[in-house]
Amino acid sequence: MKKSIALVFAASALALTGCSTTPHASKWEYKVVAGRVGGFGGGDTGGFGGGGPEEYRERQQTLLNDLGKDGWVLVGVGEGPTFYFKRRVR
Repeated sequence: MKKSIALVFAASALALTGCSTTPHASKWEYKVVAGRVGGFGGGDTGGFGGGGPEEYRERQQTLLNDLGKDGWVLVGVGEGPTFYFKRRVR
């Protein structure tokens, strides 16, 4: 009888130990993409090329879609604009 109680106690302790551990934290990698700095008519294009507002918007949209397909998630937008992305480390 004492062996049965000890066995139940040991199994319970092991089960509770497994429940109380914290899951492994996700590891992230980050990407910062600088957008256009100058106006639409000229200046520093920041990798988006020249053209008017419509072309600029389309290039940004294509960039964001391509990064999304690669698993990047947009987490913020700063001035310029600057886009901030993250994804789980593969």
